Amino acid sequence: MKKVIIAISAFTLCAGSVAARTKLVTMPQREYTRIDMKNPNQTIVEEERTVNLQQGTNQVEYAFSGVTVDINSIQFRPIKTPGSVRVINVNYPPNENALFWEVYSDKAGPGVFRISYLISNIHRSTAFEAVVAKDEKTLNLKGHTMVQNGSGENFASAELISVIGKPYNGGLQQSESKKIQAFSAADVRFTKKFHFDHNQSDQVALLYEVRNEKSSGMPELMLPPGKARVYQEDSQGSEAFLGEDWTQETGAGQKLELKLGQAKEVKVKRSIVKRKEEIVKLPIKNYHQTIRYQIENFKDSAVALTMVEHPGGEWVIDDIEVKEESGERDDIREKSYSTDVKQERIDLDNVKLHVQVPANGREKKKLNVYVKLILKNRW
Repeated sequence: MKKVIIAISAFTLCAGSVAARTKLVTMPQREYTRIDMKNPNQTIVEEERTVNLQQGTNQVEYAFSGVTVDINSIQFRPIKTPGSVRVINVNYPPNENALFWEVYSDKAGPGVFRISYLISNIHRSTAFEAVVAKDEKTLNLKGHTMVQNGSGENFASAELISVIGKPYNGGLQQSESKKIQAFSAADVRFTKKFHFDHNQSDQVALLYEVRNEKSSGMPELMLPPGKARVYQEDSQGSEAFLGEDWTQETGAGQKLELKLGQAKEVKVKRSIVKRKEEIVKLPIKNYHQTIRYQIENFKDSAVALTMVEHPGGEWVIDDIEVKEESGERDDIREKSYSTDVKQERIDLDNVKLHVQVPANGREKKKLNVYVKLILKNRW
């Protein structure tokens, strides 16, 4: 640790004698350092040092300055000793960044001790980088751990353990930042989806959905939340920036969603086309409400669209009808269209509607989804 010294006092007990400090040495260099960052709120440092012990009771002083250490978390444990060694007690001098251990050894010689403590201001975050293939069927995904050392301590050599990926061995100096690659997954299969929530925007959002499982090409690790930047290969052999998103924690088998902003190929217009009151018992009423989602798809292929509705309270979907609209202005025609609209109740107040939208933009056709809701027991 910064400006750390170790003082070893050997005490010889005999008639009429008093304890006297016999030796003062500089703290030995760290032989091994491990920085564990798996806990998002705490950083644990473990270090090993070899201390030359005198026979009898030794006083070990551990002093530091300018380092943000929780002094109450410091632990001192013998790992390899010349004989029988035990830590008798620990003293905390007032108003000092130091503590003293009394260590008894029945033999003199070098002893290896492990010192562990909680340290503050080692900041870390997770970042993802995805490069989508030109055919939009697969992507290459990399995960990185971003580490910044603001603890006041210099670690010339350390094993860094992060939430994801294998341990990294290297230095981490005060005020230094590192970008450590945690994993790399190539040719990961994903699904391109479109998402519409009228409470958030009147535009359709584009997202890529990746299953965090080996069958998709993922490492099937617990992925912490982080910022994801998404690029796509272009015809020139370079990468075009598509967008960025903050991901949620994603466990093995769960979906990793990357929202990339507004989709230009799909448009949705939501409107309430019918609303009727039904008196239950005044002042309580039910409302029969028909919502129309008017959907246009300008792509050359069908797309998967998810629409979110927020009825709130007690409600039920009475019916869903899908029609294909063609023509313009005074010559607008509708006919029934055969496709399934799947309902997914999110919670008591919200529901998702999933529909496959055909490629109809070039023929000036639209898909109209009519959702008939009954909003119950409203005041």
